Order: sequence, then C-alpha cells, then structure tokens
Amino acid sequence: MPASRPLSADRQIAALKPRASPFEAAVGGAKGLYVRVFASGMRKFEFRYTSPEGARRRMVLGAWPDLSLAEARLRAAELRQSVHDRGDPAAERAAQKLQARTGETLAELAEAYWTAAARGLHGGRRRPKREATIDKERAWWRTHIAKDLGHRRYKELRRADIRVFMNGLVLNSRLSPASIASLGALVQAILQYAVLEEKLDANPAAGLARPLALTPRDRLFSDSAMGAIWQAAGAAVSQPDPGRSPRAQLSPEMGLAIQFLILTLTRRTETAGARWSEFDMRAGLWTIPAGRTKALHVHVVPLTGPMVAVLEQMRRRNPSRAAVFPPLRGGGDHLDPHAITRAFSRICEQNRLPHGSPHDVRRTGVTTLIGRYRVPRTVAGLLLGHTIREGAPVTSIYDRHTYLPEKYEALEIWGRHLAQLAAHGGGGAPGGAVQPIPGSAGALPLRDPRN
Repeated sequence: MPASRPLSADRQIAALKPRASPFEAAVGGAKGLYVRVFASGMRKFEFRYTSPEGARRRMVLGAWPDLSLAEARLRAAELRQSVHDRGDPAAERAAQKLQARTGETLAELAEAYWTAAARGLHGGRRRPKREATIDKERAWWRTHIAKDLGHRRYKELRRADIRVFMNGLVLNSRLSPASIASLGALVQAILQYAVLEEKLDANPAAGLARPLALTPRDRLFSDSAMGAIWQAAGAAVSQPDPGRSPRAQLSPEMGLAIQFLILTLTRRTETAGARWSEFDMRAGLWTIPAGRTKALHVHVVPLTGPMVAVLEQMRRRNPSRAAVFPPLRGGGDHLDPHAITRAFSRICEQNRLPHGSPHDVRRTGVTTLIGRYRVPRTVAGLLLGHTIREGAPVTSIYDRHTYLPEKYEALEIWGRHLAQLAAHGGGGAPGGAVQPIPGSAGALPLRDPRN
C-alpha cells in the first residue's frame, strides 16, 4: 500500500520504516516514480507507465542510496519522454537482456542453447542433457557446422540457407545419411531454442534436417555370428594369445564386459559405467540409476546365474575398484563405451562377419525373445530400459508393477539360448568351438517356441 505523503528528499526515503510486507511511496514532482520498501529494509526506485498498446509496465531503476533521488528523477524524466514518443522502455530492456543471453550469431545462440540444455531449459522433453551429449554436439558443431553457419545472424537465416547447407553436406562430405540427419537435427534444435525464447517466429530449419532417406537400423546377428562374438569374448578371458600384439587382441576385462553386455542386453554406456554400488548381489538385482540411462529413469536388471559368474570374475580381477569394468588404459575411472564398439568392430573384422555394433546385440536379443520364445513385447521393451507406452497414458501412470519376475524369466530364456549356441558351436561359427556360458551347465534345454 503506498505511503500517503509524496517524497521530496533523500532524508525522507531514509526515514521510511520497513513493514512486514513491502509497501510503496510516490515521489513528488515525478510522475510514475515510486520508492518500494521491502521488509529487509531495502529501498528501490520504480518507474511505472502504460505502454502504447495499453499494457501496464513497471521498471526497477536502482536501489537507494546507490541511486539518489535526484538521479532517479532524471532517469524517470528520460523514460517519460520515451513513452511520450510511443516507446516501451521495459519491453526494450527485456529485449536487450534476451539479446545478451542468446547473442546475434548462430554460434552465440548455440552457446546459449547448450547452457540451457544443461539445465533442461532448451525445450523438447524439458530434461537436462547429459554432459557427454552436449560435448558430442559441440564436436559436431566445430567440425561440420561452425565454418558455414556459425558467423551468420540467426535472425537473417532463411529456409533456402538451411537447404543449401544440408545439400552441401550431402554433396561435399562423406557422412552417412544418418550422420547428416543428426547434424540437421542439431541445427534445427538450436534454432528452435530461439523460437522458444521468442526471438524467432518460426524455425527456418523445420522439415529440412533429413535431406536423404535413412536406412532403417535393422542389423541382426545370426546365431553363427553371435556364437563367433561370444567365442572371441570368452577366448580373451580364458585363452589369451601371447603371440599376438596386445592391440590386436581383446583384454580379459573387455571380454567379460562384452559377455555381460550380451547377457544383460543393456546399452554400452550402462555396461561400461557399471559400479559395484549399483549391485545387490543378495537380492540379485542391478539397479542402474536414472542419471546413467538414456530414458532418465531407473532401470532394474535381474541378475541371472551367468551374469553373476561374470561379476565374480571381475571382482577377483579388480577387487579394489569402484567400477566393475576398469579403463583399458589412460584416464577415466571406468571402461570407455567407445572401446566396446571398437572391440565389436575388431571381432567382426577378424571373423569375417558383416560390421556390427553393441546396439545390434540388443536388437538381436529382443527379436529372438519375441519371435522365437513368444516373450511379450512389453516385457522385451522393459529389458531394454524402455518405458511402458502401451494402453492409455493414465494406465501407465498408475501401473507400478515392476515386472521383475517376467524380466528375470526372459533373461533366463536368453541365457539358455546363448548356452545352446555355445554348446553347438554357434550354429557353425568360424574358429572352432564356442566358449561355454559362464555360470551355465553347458547346453541347457531350450523352450520349444511352439508350446
């Protein structure tokens, strides 16, 4: 509530006593100028006016006594003249602050985007991006985008500019359609942030991120290929080749990491970053925290006998480490996920298999479980760490069933399938007999998918 007497001197401002809630006092002879007094005792000058569009505005000019009454009168007079000339000082100040935050060039906007993304304020699903994801996007930016678009004023970019840039990636780079689409998606996301911040009315990159059709990721490992991969991982653990260069063969720890990834059907980052604190061996559970999963929710993996056997071997090899799988060399406190990908590429090359990746194991596993063993798709999706999206959305909110028994049974079936490959040489896998599954009793009987 405003004080009754207008203020005309600094000593009157000093005499204003704080109250339990803020109150205001008008400044005499200065239309629209007030002093706002807070419970803490702080006093601030505020200028109020009505914009040309009829909106009521309030601007903080500064705190008293850093800003004197005479100085506040002068500033208020300048702002009244601006309003008289149909200006909107508060809106102009907000625009300046936003400009300072997002900059003018696309490079400056990108930096603002990554700063916001680290806190989940970049739009999209409104969840913070991982540091590793932001680092990867920065690398893409430096390598493929900055030179052509970084210096451009993003407000001046048109759809034709984005189309020329994307077509240039197709014609002048050796990138795959999927990589080009990833770069296009990054440009689109950065410009969409400008739309979110009301700096652009529309996204000029919308619909232009994929100039080429993408090849579906449908790579599946055959039984023979899975057997060969398992054999290579097992040989690294039990039969390392002393005559081969260390760079040409897998380390025992890498072999065990690959086995664990295959058995659990988890992502390479989840396996590589596994920590002993995440395991409850008595309960037989591996709880991957939300911060380490792609979907940013906790993923619980029931531990089968073969998985426990792999963990016991790693515990004997590295009893004092916090991470289950240590780095091969160099820095870091756990195995580099990219090292697992390189190991898969090396195994495929050495065994003359088509190129495959750790993610192809996940696709192979769920396809096998659903197609051969009639595991429900919902359960198979949960094994991959996906969320339940079937049925009405409200049902998924109330459904708190953990599906742990169903997940355990499915992983047991997958383990028996792998054991069968091990017992029969992977259906003709090259290189001799396949190493048996650790923790299994050789070839366990498989469930007949027709029953």
